[in-house]
Amino acid sequence: MLSEFALGLAFAASIFMGVSIGASTVASAFGPVNSSGGANVLRSAMLAGIFALAGAIVQGGNTTRTIGSNLLAGEIQVIQAAIILSVAASLVIISVLGDYPMPTAFTVIGAVIGSGLGLGNTVNWGVLTGVIGYWLLIPPLAAGMAYGLAKVLRSKVSRQNYKSEIRIGLLVAGCYLSYSAGASAVGLAVGPLTGNFSLSLLLATGGLAMLLGTWVYSPRIIRAISFDYSNVGPRRSFAALVTASILAQIGIFYGIPISFNEAIIASMIGSGLVKGTENTDHSKILRTAGAWMAAFLLSAALTYGITLLV
Repeated sequence: MLSEFALGLAFAASIFMGVSIGASTVASAFGPVNSSGGANVLRSAMLAGIFALAGAIVQGGNTTRTIGSNLLAGEIQVIQAAIILSVAASLVIISVLGDYPMPTAFTVIGAVIGSGLGLGNTVNWGVLTGVIGYWLLIPPLAAGMAYGLAKVLRSKVSRQNYKSEIRIGLLVAGCYLSYSAGASAVGLAVGPLTGNFSLSLLLATGGLAMLLGTWVYSPRIIRAISFDYSNVGPRRSFAALVTASILAQIGIFYGIPISFNEAIIASMIGSGLVKGTENTDHSKILRTAGAWMAAFLLSAALTYGITLLV
């Protein structure tokens, strides 16, 4: 009876995580598309959800296996999955209420490691080192790639004609980033349940949860971030979206889910450097990086403590 309750709790938390990812991570791809006039809000939400579902089903297996069986030796137990997903979902709720974007990748993987240490599982430190190492490489890679792409766009796409020339490019980039977000992030929602359900069922369930979150909640988010992206400009937005998509695909190939907040922010900083460094707030960047690391450590500490109690 207890295991059935734990499995139900874990599954419900998994659905909530998928909806949250769809509403936040996936939706962010279409902010610049909406602001450029490439698609209205409702069409943006529809396209984002469809491409995220496709990405989850087609390429979501690698990151799901990393979280479900590669980070820890052996399969994650039912009660363990319930603790991981409940803690991660609770932190996401708190972040939403506090108007702070919780990095879901850091939170879920921190929770997996904390639960493993609490139960005495063997942590695959080589896998974890590879995940964290790629996370550390993302800011300089994203900044450098976005800077180079933005530089090329500024020289090749005239300011007078850039709206008509780049609108289709932004639409394609938004769809591609939504697809990559679905493939990368679905494992964060369903990975801990791999020992209890078939992989294909989990990927479809996680993808549908993200689609639901995108369709129901993202129009408001797309409207909100459209203003921010419009301040940056379509060319820099395009550079950021393409860069984040490429980095996500590299992570997917190696089974590493990435934080799209990290990738997009670093890409926006890099693309902004084509106009100089005077608009870069270094202290804010450091505070944000510190908050992301704190999210990883907090989720690990909470799951470790709760697992010991249980």
